Parts: sequence; C-alpha cells; structure tokens
Amino acid sequence: MTDAFDVNTTATSALRAGRTARAAAVALAMLCASTAATAYAATQAEPVKGGEITIVNGSDIKSWDPAVTSGTFPGGPMDMLDAVYGFIVYTDVNGKVQGGMAESLTSPDAKVWTLKLRPGVKFTDGTAYDAEAVKFNWDRAADPATLAPAQAFVASWNKSIKIVDPATLEITLANPDRNFGSTLAQLAPFIASPAALKAAEKKTDIKPVGAGAFLLDSWNQGVSMTMKRNPGYWDQPRPYLDTLKFVVIPETNSRISTVVQGGATMMAGYPYQFGSNAEAAGVTTHEIPLPGLYRAYFNQTKGTFTDRRAREAFYEALQRPRLMKAYTQVEGYIAPTNYFTKDSPFYDATYKLPDYNPQHAQELFNALAKDGKPFDIKIVTYSNSDLKRLGSYLQQSLGAYENVSVKLELVDQAMLTPTCKAQGNFDLCVDGGVLVSNGAEPIISNLLSSKGNDNWGKYNSPAMDKALASANATMDPAAVKAAYGEVQKIVAADLPLYIFGSETRHLLIRNNTGGIVPSNGGILQKQFLFVCKEACTTK
Repeated sequence: MTDAFDVNTTATSALRAGRTARAAAVALAMLCASTAATAYAATQAEPVKGGEITIVNGSDIKSWDPAVTSGTFPGGPMDMLDAVYGFIVYTDVNGKVQGGMAESLTSPDAKVWTLKLRPGVKFTDGTAYDAEAVKFNWDRAADPATLAPAQAFVASWNKSIKIVDPATLEITLANPDRNFGSTLAQLAPFIASPAALKAAEKKTDIKPVGAGAFLLDSWNQGVSMTMKRNPGYWDQPRPYLDTLKFVVIPETNSRISTVVQGGATMMAGYPYQFGSNAEAAGVTTHEIPLPGLYRAYFNQTKGTFTDRRAREAFYEALQRPRLMKAYTQVEGYIAPTNYFTKDSPFYDATYKLPDYNPQHAQELFNALAKDGKPFDIKIVTYSNSDLKRLGSYLQQSLGAYENVSVKLELVDQAMLTPTCKAQGNFDLCVDGGVLVSNGAEPIISNLLSSKGNDNWGKYNSPAMDKALASANATMDPAAVKAAYGEVQKIVAADLPLYIFGSETRHLLIRNNTGGIVPSNGGILQKQFLFVCKEACTTK
C-alpha cells in the first residue's frame, strides 16, 4: 500500500524555487518549537503555556461558513476559520500531506482513499466529530446552493463516499489523483458541527462550532476578534496560548507599525515591504519557505489579449526585472523563465517565456493595428501604493510604443475579485502578492485548467487540461515530470498568464514568538504557537 503521507509531491529544493538574488540578504528565521507531524527545523525553546498572541490580518471573514474558503496563505481570512475548525489534513513545508483533525489519509492506487479520524474527538457543542459529520460537511460543500469555492472539486467525489465505521470514510475518485490530499487541504479542509450548520437559516447566522484549538470569545466584524483556548482540544497540552487575537488592518504600513510598536505579534508580507522596520528592537523576520508567483491575468474571452500576438507583445515590450523594481523598490529580481523555476524538480529549460525584445514587440503592435486589432487595454489592480507604482510603470512603459493605448483602473482590494474574476471587466488584471503553492497542486490546476478556481482570464486549452490530468493520474515520478514538461511547453506556447516575478512570503514578528509551523500556502498551525519567556525567534 502506498501511504499518501509519504508521497512527497515536490522536493525540498522546489520549495526554494523563485528565490532571487536579493533573497540571500534576508536571514532565514528559525522555528522556536520542535513539533510532531512536521520536519521543519526548530530551535530548542520549550513551549510555554499561557499568554496571548495577536495576528494582524488584511481582511476579515464574512461568515463562519466552513465551506467558504479563500486560500491558505498567512494573514488571510482562513486564519480565523483554521483556529476554530482546524485542518482535517494539511501539507507541510516539504509538500507532504499530514494528519490534522484526521489521523490519516491513505491510498493504494491514488483512486480509492481512506480517511481515518481520530477517536473520541468532539465538537465544542458536545457532538461527535465522526464520519457522518465529515460527510455532512462535504455533501453541503458539493451543493451549488452553498456557493462553496470548492463545489466542483467536492461534487466530483462526494457521492462516492462510503462510511465504513464512525471513524473511517472511503472515497472513490472518478480518476486517480495523486494530489487528492493536498487539494483537499487547500479547498475543503474545515469541518463544523452539523447541528450548528443546520440551526443557521443563512450564512451570516452560522455559529463557529468546531473542534479546533480555539473558541470564539468576541468578534467586532472588520475590526478585531478574540479567541480563547479550547480546553477539550484533542492534542493536549496544545494549544499553548490562553488567548489568540486577530486585528484587521487593511493598509500595509499600518500593519507594519502595529507590530513594530508592540501592538501585535505578527503580520505576513514581504521583505521589500518591511525595510528597516525588520531591524527594530524586539522584532525579527521569519521566512515561510514556499514559492509563489507574481502574476497578472490576460482576459482571453474578449478584447486585445484574445490574440496570442498581443500576449507575446506584452511580454516582449517590458523588462520584468525593472517592473519588479518599480513594484518593490528593490534591485536584483530575476524573471522566471516558465511556471517552474530552476530549483524545481519539474523545471524544463527547453521551454521559455518570451524575454524583452522591444523591436519585435513593436512589429507585433503594428501587425495587430494593421489587422484591425489595436492594442487598446485596460489594466485593473489594487489601489495600494505598491500596485500604483506597478500600474504606472506598465502604463508609461507601454505608452512609449506606437499603436498602443493603456488605461489604468485602481480599485479597492475588496473589489478586485468581483471586478476581474466575477465580472471579467479587464484586459489585464494584476492581483497583489504571490500565489503560493506547496507543491504543484492544487495551485497549478486552479490557475491553468479550464475550470480552475483562480483562472480569472478564462484560459481554455484541452491540451493543458490533458497534461494536468496526466500529472495527477500517476504516482510515477518520471511520468509526473514528463507531464509537467508538457505543461511548460504549453505555457510557453499559449502564454496563459503574465508571470513577472517570484517570491516567498515572510512574517514580521515579535522575537519572543515560538511554535511557528507553516502549512499549506503558509498559514500557521495555531495550536503550536506560544510566547517565549525571552527572545526565542532567531534569524
């Protein structure tokens, strides 16, 4: 039998993909607690029970619906859901699926999966965290009326769930999927008390009743949230903290100053944002060693970028390292040559994205104009200072070419998804930050498959869908690499995205913080966090 927990979806070197020359200047922060269920390095500081930690997030949740997930990156709304519900399984920084609220997830053939739950776990309302509860949550997520982002994923297998006994579920997939566990961890990881879900007439009425490490104590929506430790948590003596707080601060500089001044414990961001604040007294930085891509979406359903020549011209008209400098105000970025970077085991040097070639770009712009397809685009992005600089650079650099017209529209962060993903009201949409992937899946399919949840540009390629499916359908490393070689070939040919940089997220953190255990896209496992008696987070 092949144990899914032992299937390493990506080598450790792949987790360092996308690091640039200036990243070496950022010291690697070490963890403060040795932990079970993770191979991540840690200092020898002993966990301390008690105390409180405050996490600064950029946005709040809209409801406690466990099916409404939005990406497992640190500093996002899923931080709050995780604290109450806990991940049923999660991926560690080596890309391996680990047991969370569940004990194990295994498969002999990547098609039939067995989920084993931990015995005796109860929700905080006293009801059992058992197979029936898990199936209820997944059936609910599969219902289109729930509006779960994972609806299509869960609906593809929920009707084949077999309850073997109260602690065991067997899931039979329509097709083998070696990445089923990591995709589940990203898209449908939270299980709530069925009784609490049934009692709510609408999403906003849902009470947060989980079996995770913390209980909701108070919530001032959009402002702050306070949680207290769950005394009945299955993994005693965890959680170590008495109190976990969240503060919602949308503006990056305000988040940074709050941590530096001691008003909060940590925030997620990037070294270019922290600057000299990373050297302030009592503060350090901590790298989350998971690669991510800076990307923009070409609208491929209407407008200029439906013509591949326009996408090629866009690549060739711009120097991506200079674009990254405009964005971050930091030198030394190296433009990725394809979706996978050189440190990835999947990297294939044969296939490359177009590089800077202004003469050929102008020829393409002229050819488009001659064919009655003028390069006339609207760029949509956030209205924060970093993306304003990026947008202005794009507008000015492209404006230097003939037969080019560029409009820039800046929107509030909360409006970017409705404007781009829901309405398709853009030609080029630039999302802020990197889209972190712990292993190739599920992020790569979300971006590049025709039904991908993050495929904002509606890129549709049967050849790409086939290549992604081939990579998922086998446990053979050579076959997986070959399939991802085909993916890179298609990316270079079709140019489905504008990939302009790569980065790893970092935490700006008070240096007496222990138990930092990243999972999935970098979100921290809250049960391991503790406050050290003295400085323990070291560079």
